[in-house]
Amino acid sequence: MGVYIFTPEDLIRYGSATPEQLEVLKNAVLSRKDILVVGSSRSGKTKLVEALMHFVPDDWKVAVVTAYGEFKPFKPNIAVIDTRFDSMSLERRTSEVISKIKDLNPDYVVVDTVHTIDVARLFRELIDDYAFIVTSLALTDDIKGEVGHWLGISGETFDKFDVVVELRRDWRTGMKRINRVYEVKNGELRGVV
Repeated sequence: MGVYIFTPEDLIRYGSATPEQLEVLKNAVLSRKDILVVGSSRSGKTKLVEALMHFVPDDWKVAVVTAYGEFKPFKPNIAVIDTRFDSMSLERRTSEVISKIKDLNPDYVVVDTVHTIDVARLFRELIDDYAFIVTSLALTDDIKGEVGHWLGISGETFDKFDVVVELRRDWRTGMKRINRVYEVKNGELRGVV
């Protein structure tokens, strides 16, 4: 039995997302918006990104930066760049990832909660050239501060994202869902759905 990849329809069926939320996210993906997906550990960040990949046209290239096989390349247009720890320095590993992304020249770069590279440097060098979908821990309601802490990015870099998706996990029931979708406007998060 293989690994099951969630679809947008699965998210609706299980109550993890509303049709309105997914429509906003579909439009964001098709417009190549920079999307940030935040939540606690095991809140469904990777599963949501996998579902969003169903909105990516088959003729677009996607580079997924991840570690330890967390993200499965379930479509032929998805190239995984694995950044597992090895003897390579953080600086060299980050340089190699940047080089691989430039060689692939993708329509989207997905960064799936990676602490094995210098994510801040990756953004400094590439965020103006590529569309990004990024996952990050966020353990408090201070989303901007949490993302800054976990990814090591500045407020200025955070403000380059167009959409923030906040996930919640009910620790009693295990239910995972999109809590809110925000637009980033003038450094502020404004709720959309």
